[in-house]
Amino acid sequence: MTDSAPLRVVATLPFDPASSDQVAPALRALAIASQQEEGCLAYDVFESASTPGTFVTVEAWASQAAMDEHMTRAHVAEAFGTLGPLLAGDLAIHPLTPL
Repeated sequence: MTDSAPLRVVATLPFDPASSDQVAPALRALAIASQQEEGCLAYDVFESASTPGTFVTVEAWASQAAMDEHMTRAHVAEAFGTLGPLLAGDLAIHPLTPL
């Protein structure tokens, strides 16, 4: 994959299900702000129906550079500041390679 090829990413974020009332609004705000970024093709957030408290982002970026730029944005830092202390495990970011 080249730096300018479209990139799809899935991230899983585990939280205590009791914190969902705090987590969901913060993730919605992150998604809305991210969708406004020039290189963002899609940014959706879901909560797992089989594992409450596990949230998943499904993202598409115009390029690796666009995703790298996303990670430097103030709204991402704000989300990590809010959500980081609430994590109940490791955040996992999965850049995807098409088959």
